[in-house]
Amino acid sequence: MRSTSDTTLAESVTRLSDLYTSQRIGLVHAQAHASHLAAKCEFFLAADAPKVALALDECAARTRAFGRLATLETIRVIDFGAGVGATSVGFLAWLTSMHGRAPQDAPKRVRVEIHAIELGVAAAKVLERSVAAAASHCGFDVTLTVTADDFHSTTALDADLILSQTALNELLDGSEHAAETVALVHRWASAAPMLLIEPALKTTTRALMQLRDALLLRGGMQVVAPCLHQAQCPMLAREGDWCHEARRIKHTPRVEALNRIVGRRDERALFSYLATMPNSCAQEFPLFELAPTAVRLCTDKLGSRGKTERLVCRADGEMRMMRLLDREVRTGNQAFLDTPRGDIVSVEPMPINDRITPEAAVGRLSS
Repeated sequence: MRSTSDTTLAESVTRLSDLYTSQRIGLVHAQAHASHLAAKCEFFLAADAPKVALALDECAARTRAFGRLATLETIRVIDFGAGVGATSVGFLAWLTSMHGRAPQDAPKRVRVEIHAIELGVAAAKVLERSVAAAASHCGFDVTLTVTADDFHSTTALDADLILSQTALNELLDGSEHAAETVALVHRWASAAPMLLIEPALKTTTRALMQLRDALLLRGGMQVVAPCLHQAQCPMLAREGDWCHEARRIKHTPRVEALNRIVGRRDERALFSYLATMPNSCAQEFPLFELAPTAVRLCTDKLGSRGKTERLVCRADGEMRMMRLLDREVRTGNQAFLDTPRGDIVSVEPMPINDRITPEAAVGRLSS
């Protein structure tokens, strides 16, 4: 329900966004302010929930460890740093969508047990209302348990899915915090399929990429997405590189209106994420095999005189700047230009010098 004028709410959205971008030192205390809670309830809840579905769709396309969630009669979910409920609501929306695609083995009655970890009392109250509203529309039997613990106090990790959105970046500030957080998140990653979503900022995204590499070094788990490989992240080798998503979604009318007021010209969903599964899951539900010629398009088209370039992350762990000359565009390689950022394509044959030839076949593998 709308309780704040668009102009006032837009100011709160801007201030809270600034806290996450350039004034992070005051984030922990300031974000509990009533105006910031309003921004989370009336803007970020609707803006952030769709990111969960976008990421989970990708995960389900990579392994049945995620896709099988739609076939379970009871689904146990842990939502760390649940806030006002964007992540749990986004999960329920994704699960509803999966059932709407009518998988043959989907159960007719589904129970979803959400264990939300949230320290903020005011946020927890909104969380309960948000999940209740989502549950009334999804048709599932949803139970919500809210625990006011910090992450380290949560020892029971009996779950089918672990979620966390915009919560870990505050724990990755400084080497000591980073080391503690790696150990914490490794425990999550070793227990169940896991999805972490963070802001699409250079600092937070590179911290998430460093966390990814540290988890792989500890072992016991596999990266599901967005990476196509288990090698160390090639983008970390260069300070200026950072990998994040920019996906087109249909915002609610109010989110669109507020975006116009605050002057946001890019209305895509912007976020970074990391999805993993334990080795025990990988043995039962391995990653679907990708062709060695598969690459993820990490940027939009980078046009320059006479050519189009795009940064790609390859299935072999190499990061390359591939290019297609304007005079060599053909029907068979047109997908290099037309495929949206973030999608996976195959390039046959894989160019040795990163130049896609007129004879190359570029095919879209994901959408």
